[in-house]
Amino acid sequence: LPPTAAFPAHWAPNAMVFYDQEQFPSRYRSGVFIAFHGSWNRAPYAQGGYNVVFQPLAGDRASGSCEIFADGFAGAVKSPDKAEHRPSGLAVGPDGSLYVSDDVRGRIYRIVYRGGSEGGAAKFTP
Repeated sequence: LPPTAAFPAHWAPNAMVFYDQEQFPSRYRSGVFIAFHGSWNRAPYAQGGYNVVFQPLAGDRASGSCEIFADGFAGAVKSPDKAEHRPSGLAVGPDGSLYVSDDVRGRIYRIVYRGGSEGGAAKFTP
């Protein structure tokens, strides 16, 4: 069977949540957000993950490629023992905001839409 969606090796998806709210632009409705905890064994390739991606859906199937929605969690060094933050859980609030838990610092971050451009990944700033 062909995969429903494909992601880079060793990114370590830890959580996903379906988004059907209206706070974010319309392109984010009827899709799924996925938290990638980050890799530790991609050598000789650079470590990857440490982000939240959005996978659009058409019905119950992936529709197109995923896109990085929020990035910068790892900080300057993408390495498991040096990552400043590692996304590990997701939830959607009643107002449509996206909550991301961090299992390095034990914090929960809230992502809200404030208007503006329809494109580009949100940058993580604690």
